[in-house]
Amino acid sequence: MCARPRSDEKAQAILKAARACLGERGYAATTIAEIATQAGVSRGLLHYYFKSKEELLAQVVRAGTDAHAELLEPMFARSESADDLAEGLVGAVRAIVESDPTFVNLSMECWTLAHESSLVARELEDLYRQLRDAVCEGLQEARGRGIIQPAIPLDALAALLLALTDGLVMQFLIHPELAADETIWAGLEMAARSLLGDGA
Repeated sequence: MCARPRSDEKAQAILKAARACLGERGYAATTIAEIATQAGVSRGLLHYYFKSKEELLAQVVRAGTDAHAELLEPMFARSESADDLAEGLVGAVRAIVESDPTFVNLSMECWTLAHESSLVARELEDLYRQLRDAVCEGLQEARGRGIIQPAIPLDALAALLLALTDGLVMQFLIHPELAADETIWAGLEMAARSLLGDGA
């Protein structure tokens, strides 16, 4: 797993520049020199914080994932029914797709790069484990309150819910017009609702 980036201003400036450059040009077309220039630092200082472009991409995606994952706990907490929860889950995914397309694109670049980079593969493995655990914890709390009664184990349900959303987002990258199709979002909500089951 990558070391977490330092929290000082230089490290954050580098991450911000990496997000901008990678988001605009893509991983393959972006150079370390361009990121360093955008961040206003030397290549040497950039490498002091981040060893490679692979690590920069992974850390940018980790930061975005962590930020979006923070929305899960309050979303689960305010849901009062399986319908609320399904609507909240789909709404969260839609908000990310519509408000942060750069994060979506870079996440998919990570998936591609994971086949070539053990560093990125390990980072993605860790990120998804944490994300599944967070969703599973929220589902456990919802089941404890009696608002859902899924027919399958919660860890499997968490993986399936993430698979549904990831697969749909991947299609949006190929066919962006699908993201504007309300029937697709309604269908995703229906699928999530079905998996969650009826509460007691």
